[in-house]
This record gives sequence, structure tokens and C-alpha cells, in this order.
Amino acid sequence: MNKAIDPASLKSANRQTPDIDPARVSLQNAGQIWREFMVRCPADMVSDDLKHPEIWRRLQASGSRNALKKHDRVYVVSFDEAWVAEAIVASADGKGAVLAKPRITTMPERYDKLFQDDKYRVAWNGHGYVVERKSDGHVMAAAVANPDLAARLLAQLYPARAA
Repeated sequence: MNKAIDPASLKSANRQTPDIDPARVSLQNAGQIWREFMVRCPADMVSDDLKHPEIWRRLQASGSRNALKKHDRVYVVSFDEAWVAEAIVASADGKGAVLAKPRITTMPERYDKLFQDDKYRVAWNGHGYVVERKSDGHVMAAAVANPDLAARLLAQLYPARAA
């Protein structure tokens, strides 16, 4: 999938907490009292970053209709889908949002491994399934909705056999 994050780099004092991209926040439900959102995290985000209100600054400052408000519910999905978090917004302003006790759930590893051969592999990139070249991680095809379509695209990278 993606490269593992070095735990030592997470404790570094100069590590910047990543921002949530407003384009990656989707309204799930708008009720009469609160709203529910699904949020996709950037690749370098870890669950501990949810403690920092400033990760929401771009969303809150964008003037988006998806800007978080007190009592909204958020369902946060990590980039590689290794963990999810569910939380309630305790407070929010134009500079950020505070989540009340995010409940983190670690997702199990895939029981069905994604297809790969000696040159290419199918991988999840946070937006869909892509074909990556193993030697340098270069994405060879646009993201598709499921791993079977990505495996078909992988097969098309090879020349067709003469009949």
C-alpha cells in the first residue's frame, strides 16, 4: 500500500500536523439537530493527530457548508484504511475544531491480498485502487472503484499476444 511512517519522525518537534482537505469531507446525513460527515485523511496523518484542533483549519476557514459545528458527528478514515475514528465535535470556530474523545477502531488487515506480479501491484491510494510500478511506486493507471478493475488495467500494461 503506502510506505510505513517512521514512529521516531512522529515525535519530532518540527513535524507539521497535516490539514484535512475540505474536498475530502463528505456530508453523510443532515438531521434537524446535528450532521454526520465522513472524512478521508491525508497520507501522513496518524490517529493521534485528531487531538490537534488545527488539523481542521482549512475546512473551518474555507467558508464551506461542511464546516464543522458543535454536536456534529464525524467518521474519520485513515488514508490506507488501517483505522477509523468516530467522534462528536465539542467546539468549533474559524481556526479549528475540537473532537470529544475520538473512538479509534483498528481495521483488520485484508484477508484477500491485492493482486501483484513481478513488475506491478494493485494498491489502495486513498481515492481508489491503482496499479503501481514496484520499482519506483509510480502510478500506472487512474484510480478505479474496485481491485478487480485495477487487476484488469494491470494486465493491459503488457502487450497482447499475437494470434
